[in-house]
Amino acid sequence: MQIILLIVNLLIITLISRNYGAEVYGEYASAKSFSVLIGTAAVLSLALVVTRDRAKNQNSDLIIFVNSYRVVLENLLIAILVIIPASLILNRNLKMSLLFLFSFVINELIHIALAYFQSKGDFITSSKQIIYRTLAYGTVSIFILSYKISILYFLYFQVFLLFISFLYAHYSIPEKSKLIALKNKDNNKKHLRQSGKKMVLTTFSSALISEFDILILALFYNGSMLGVLAWTRRILEILFQIIAASLDILFPELSKETNFNKILNIRKKLLIFSVILFSIPLSYYFIVDIGSELFTLLLGSEFKDVSKFTFQVLFALPLMVWSRVNIIYARALNYELRITKAIIFTCFLSFVIYYVLNSNEYNFPIISIIMSQFLLAIVSTLSIRKSYA
Repeated sequence: MQIILLIVNLLIITLISRNYGAEVYGEYASAKSFSVLIGTAAVLSLALVVTRDRAKNQNSDLIIFVNSYRVVLENLLIAILVIIPASLILNRNLKMSLLFLFSFVINELIHIALAYFQSKGDFITSSKQIIYRTLAYGTVSIFILSYKISILYFLYFQVFLLFISFLYAHYSIPEKSKLIALKNKDNNKKHLRQSGKKMVLTTFSSALISEFDILILALFYNGSMLGVLAWTRRILEILFQIIAASLDILFPELSKETNFNKILNIRKKLLIFSVILFSIPLSYYFIVDIGSELFTLLLGSEFKDVSKFTFQVLFALPLMVWSRVNIIYARALNYELRITKAIIFTCFLSFVIYYVLNSNEYNFPIISIIMSQFLLAIVSTLSIRKSYA
């Protein structure tokens, strides 16, 4: 499922870049990052909450699904009120931002419905649904983008397909007739909100690590340069997500581990693993020129500098992975609030670095990204150490 998602998304952003140019892709990427951060806060990671609660009690009331939908949709209204003025202040494309927000929220509704299966350990059913949706999404999107139809129509289609997928996911839940008969039962929205507020802390922290750089770069750059930087940052993000997905297995293992020395020993091994990742940018150095030709061939001449920037920005990869390790530890050991505060504070410091390095005649966008991720890695490490000290 993850491989298919990766291939389809890579193909789509390649078509957007090649057929619409670096400027349009830059606006597309920055609007998406902006909406993901607001959407993450709005949905409260309720898909994870429902999965956890249902896993603990398979006989729990099915009203949890309906109430989760309600909480998400109520928060969507608040998110819309936030994103409209924020888009104007940050000079982001409002239509794109709203469409990305709707897509993000509906996608969370889908995962809430699929939590019914995942809580039972049935990942095959949920993965099949996502694969079918991804293939349909990829097929139609390629048609729209190949004919250079307005990028907005591509986003309208995305929202429509996700909504249809949500309906399918919801009505695939067995015992769905019970959902209609539960209107008079006790409302558990308060429990969902409280659980979601705690669960979303580390999810939002992860989103900041992934999306903050593109969001801030969009404040200092525009046009084709923003598109080139967004592509560079997206390559870094793809590699990070592949590695981060393999690290997620740590969460359940650390959650049940009671031997503190063993927890520290795992952490030392992960630090060594993170350091080894510096071999990736060092290896890429030998194919920078080949990469430049490849990016020019695939994306167009506007993107010829992507390869050079990629070599430089890959030095941030081990730092991002180590920050992810810290977040997993915080989530497993119940240090969510402390590390979230630390990461939000670090983002303010990172903004200052961006401002100093990029608001003069000497622009250093790649150095800004690396320093931002360096700060996140250092501060999140100090937060964890202070927590378990």
